[in-house]
Amino acid sequence: MNFLLSFWRSTVGTKVVVAVTGLMLLGFTLFHMIGNLQVFTGAEDMNAYGAFLHKPEVLWAGRCVVATSMILHITGTVRLVRASADARPQGYAKWKAQASTFYSRTMKFSGPIVLIYFVVHLLNLTTGAEPGHIALHPNYLQTDGVPKAFENLTLLLATPPWATFYIVANLALGLHLFHGAYSLAKTLGLSGARQLRLARVLASVLTATIVGGNIAITLACLLRLV
Repeated sequence: MNFLLSFWRSTVGTKVVVAVTGLMLLGFTLFHMIGNLQVFTGAEDMNAYGAFLHKPEVLWAGRCVVATSMILHITGTVRLVRASADARPQGYAKWKAQASTFYSRTMKFSGPIVLIYFVVHLLNLTTGAEPGHIALHPNYLQTDGVPKAFENLTLLLATPPWATFYIVANLALGLHLFHGAYSLAKTLGLSGARQLRLARVLASVLTATIVGGNIAITLACLLRLV
C-alpha cells in the first residue's frame, strides 16, 4: 500500500496512471463508437446492443471501470498541472509557446467539454432521458424497462442544438484523444524519430476513426437518414 501511495505521489507514477487510465478510456470510447454504428443497421440491432449493455453484470462492471478510470485520470491530470505550475510560481514576462503544442494547450478546454459530452451521452442511452427532462415517454422503453437505444439516440440528435453540441464535443474529443494517444506513446518510452512518427500516425488514424464515426452518426440522425 505504501508503495502504491508513493508511486501515485511521484510525478512519474502520476504520468503512468494518467496514461494507463487514458488508454482504458480510449478503448471504451472506441468500443462505444463501434456499438453505436449499429444505428445504421436499424433499431432491432442497436436496441439488442443496448439491452446487452444493460445486463447487470455488464452494466455495473462497465460503470466501475469507467468511473474509476475517469476519476484517476482527472485527478492525475490536475496533479500534473499543479506540479507544473508550482515549478514556476512566477509567471512569464512574455509568454511564448515553445515545447508545448496546440493540442496540449487545448487540453484544459477540451477535457471539461469531453466530460460533459460523456455524461450527456451516457445519460441519454442509460436512462433514455434528455438532460432537463425528468420523465421518459413510454414509447422509448423496451418491454423489460430497458431504454430503447436507437429511439433515444435518434430523438436527441434529430434536434439541431443537441446535434451541434455533439459535433463540437467530438471535435474537442479529437484534440484530447490525439494528444493523449501521442503522449501515451512517449510516456511508455518511445523516443526515436521513427517511433514517434509511427505513434503520430496511429494516433491520427485512431482519432479520425472515432471522431469521424461519431460525427457520421450525429449527422445521420440530424438529417433523419436513419
